[in-house]
Amino acid sequence: MNEPLSQSTNLSFFTEGPAGTLFAQYDPAAAGPAPDMASLESALQASEYADFYRDSTALLAFIKLCRDVKELQKIQIGERRDAEFSLEVSDDLLSAYLILIPAQGGKAIGSAINDALREQGIIHGILHKELDAALAAGACHHVLIAEGEPPRQGVAGKLEPLFGAQKSEIAQRDELAMIKFRELSHLLIVHVGDELMRRTPPVQGKFGMNIKGQVILAKPMPEMAFAAQLQGAVPSAANPDLLVATNAGQPVVVDNGVIVNPVLQVPDVDLSTGNISFEGTIHVDGDIKAGMILNVTGDIIVNGLVEAADITAGGNVAVTGGIIGLAEKKPGTQHLSGTTSRIKCAGSVQALFAENAHIEAGDSIHLQQNARQCELVARREIIVGKPGSNVGNILGGRAQAALAICAVSIGSPVATRTQIQVGFDPYRDQQIHDKQYQIGRKASELDQLIKLQAFFATHPQKAAGGVGEKVEAKRLYLLAELDTLEEELDELEAEQELIDKASVKIIKKIHEGVEIQIGKQKWQVKEDSGPGNYQLHDGHIAII
Repeated sequence: MNEPLSQSTNLSFFTEGPAGTLFAQYDPAAAGPAPDMASLESALQASEYADFYRDSTALLAFIKLCRDVKELQKIQIGERRDAEFSLEVSDDLLSAYLILIPAQGGKAIGSAINDALREQGIIHGILHKELDAALAAGACHHVLIAEGEPPRQGVAGKLEPLFGAQKSEIAQRDELAMIKFRELSHLLIVHVGDELMRRTPPVQGKFGMNIKGQVILAKPMPEMAFAAQLQGAVPSAANPDLLVATNAGQPVVVDNGVIVNPVLQVPDVDLSTGNISFEGTIHVDGDIKAGMILNVTGDIIVNGLVEAADITAGGNVAVTGGIIGLAEKKPGTQHLSGTTSRIKCAGSVQALFAENAHIEAGDSIHLQQNARQCELVARREIIVGKPGSNVGNILGGRAQAALAICAVSIGSPVATRTQIQVGFDPYRDQQIHDKQYQIGRKASELDQLIKLQAFFATHPQKAAGGVGEKVEAKRLYLLAELDTLEEELDELEAEQELIDKASVKIIKKIHEGVEIQIGKQKWQVKEDSGPGNYQLHDGHIAII
């Protein structure tokens, strides 16, 4: 037993063994009362063992024992404990935490923590300020003492369409204002040069480093590029991250890009689509409703009917069903009303039938069945009815073509007024007139240049400094222009010769009330007649 280091009259404390086990001893024979918890704690605090670990249960047992004993008693009540610590390292090796238990009568922690960090390979991101503060305090719980840098993840690239549902811009209205809903187009259409999609390149991430000094790779961001050979779209020459349209049409998002369909496809043309103006071809699965306006540079294909709409096409117009306008006429006139169906195209018009319609074609008009109370104008021919069919009647209205009109029958048994005109083309007449005017003007300019060159021949000093050469170059240019204009005029006049052979062909019957005009000659049909091919012969209309 070691020598007691702290004593009172009947109470003393001492340690035994290298571990420093702490004992309390009570001598009932000595003067003084038995100790209670307060006096025991006070004695311990005043002793050499104030910082030792104390076992509270053992202290209570010692006090109880001291109350009734008659002999010297001792009991273990504590021990000397050195400071302890533990390190918690996260699974991702990005952080290390310290738990420090203070010394209780034993040794301080010293440099053991730094040694442990080195042993575990923790060499990066040590927070020395926080570690020193924990050591100075002698105790801490779950304090961060090392922290790595996580990788900074990159930003994925993206392809962002630049078109979408277009909001109608409607000005604020007062109580008297009205909206023309057919003017509000709801179709998504792009034009040449329009921006379709923006490419945002990926931003690569930044590598990190864990507390062991190991590099942590950032997730690589894949490069993004527009797909090759996108229909109707290419990267902009000015900005390769912009996809632009190379033709007008309907944009469709596909993998890694946008294609522009040059054929615009809609279920119907009505208030849901609004009026349409489009650079390309349009395919209508259903009908074109009354009051709508359709203006395209290509063809128009309609699977249903065309009602009293206004249609303009740079190509052909093909209607699976019929063309049906309004029957009303302007009071006191033979002309169709302003709200009837109106079609004008640079190519041909094909339809099942037409009623109360104005149709103007740069080439031909072909109707499988009848044309009733229509105005038909074609630069080449008008054909109503199919070969071998009993249906194909031109009834009422006016039909005008440069080369030929062919129908199964024309007019009606009740002598409905019907005008049939072939053998002249107002467009071609104007073209011939324009060419003749241009030739005359160019010839006048050439004559002035020839006179100027004759003047230079007698006054050569006036042609000095390149003036004569410029006049000669201009003369040669005018001669080339005149040659081209005369060739074009010859072609137009050759076409005029074909017009002179224009004809009206009736497969079965022509009725009273029909007026046939070929060139400047007219013939009123006075009675119903059978089939025939009407042409000019010796300046008169005759059946050939």
